[in-house]
Amino acid sequence: MNAETDLPKKDGACERLDWRLMLPLSAIVTLYAGGVGAVLPVLPFYLREMGASPFVFGLVLSTEALSQSAASPLLGQLSDRFGRKRVLLASQTIAIVSLLLLALAQSVCTVVLARFLFGFASGNFSAAAAYAADNSSVATRRQAIGIVSASLGLGAIVGAGASSVLTEISLLAPIYLALLLAAGGLLVTTICLQQAKAASPHTAKADQETISLRAMTSSPVMRVLIIVMLCHFFAYGMYVSQLPNFLADRFVWDGHPLGAREFSYLVAADGAINILVQLFLLGWLGRSLSEHQLIILIFVLIGTGVVTAGLASTIPALAFAVLCISIADALAKPTYLGALSVHVPPERQGIVMGTGQALVAVTDVISPAFAGLILGWGFYGAWIGAVVAVAAIGAMVAATRLPRRV
Repeated sequence: MNAETDLPKKDGACERLDWRLMLPLSAIVTLYAGGVGAVLPVLPFYLREMGASPFVFGLVLSTEALSQSAASPLLGQLSDRFGRKRVLLASQTIAIVSLLLLALAQSVCTVVLARFLFGFASGNFSAAAAYAADNSSVATRRQAIGIVSASLGLGAIVGAGASSVLTEISLLAPIYLALLLAAGGLLVTTICLQQAKAASPHTAKADQETISLRAMTSSPVMRVLIIVMLCHFFAYGMYVSQLPNFLADRFVWDGHPLGAREFSYLVAADGAINILVQLFLLGWLGRSLSEHQLIILIFVLIGTGVVTAGLASTIPALAFAVLCISIADALAKPTYLGALSVHVPPERQGIVMGTGQALVAVTDVISPAFAGLILGWGFYGAWIGAVVAVAAIGAMVAATRLPRRV
């Protein structure tokens, strides 16, 4: 085990989170998400200035997801063996290099390379979620992972809010902001996060044999959870990856087509909703609904939001669509990852979180390019229909195959 899992935990104390451990972790994730939130609104328009089509933008996102899907399980496994802190430091260094390359990019090929490298920074989330799982009990697991997700939302607000102002200067300014935030995260991790301790090679090897992807999928409940997760994140990936292009082509904001600044507002709103859901709604729903019911609710919210976004012609209608989909996304990761984590021993949380992140990334490899291909032909209705259809399949599988109590 690493040091995080070796921290003393008395039985009674396990039922309450240790905020001395959670606050530095929250700051690290917030800074990481701030960089993502700063770049995300400008990236499609940055590529448009280079002459890229929606399909090319989808390929850029798919390339990033491809490296993320390959890196996440490996980084999760390495965090189990060498400690969360070391993996966080490594992934943050990679993020800094990739953002510098993005800022200096003069061609689409350089942007592709930069985002491919950034996919390896996914170790930030995997290691952070594993650290949260290390320092929580089964009863507080969803709350701990929820704190990580809420920090992602807070970072999105800060990054997107700053991006909306900085885009008035240039599209490069938010990228340099992301670079500074990544450097800040590296500094906080170095100073504030507890030092990890490597597991012994013998223990790590034995643990790896005990908890492999094949062993995980041998459980019927785990198999169904994985299918449901794939449906959710494929539908969400199709929607969110091409939303800027869809709105830029079809939606008028204050008398002009939606641009990077307006999309920054949507990203910031999504982050604010994420925080509110993690702080207030998730706990209440967790007490009121089973995870089976919560998963079905997530798919209903996605379907409602996507259909509304497709039909929206006013800002209130678009705001309602963003509200539905943002709530669904905020509920998703704590629910899915919390359900997966309780089926594995504490010392293997890293590889499980990494595998869960990799499953998300696998869908992100295909969904942006697939959605970009549909929108590239101007088939807006088919794009909406495909997202809703995948969400409906996920809801059906969850309703019929998941036990009433996951």
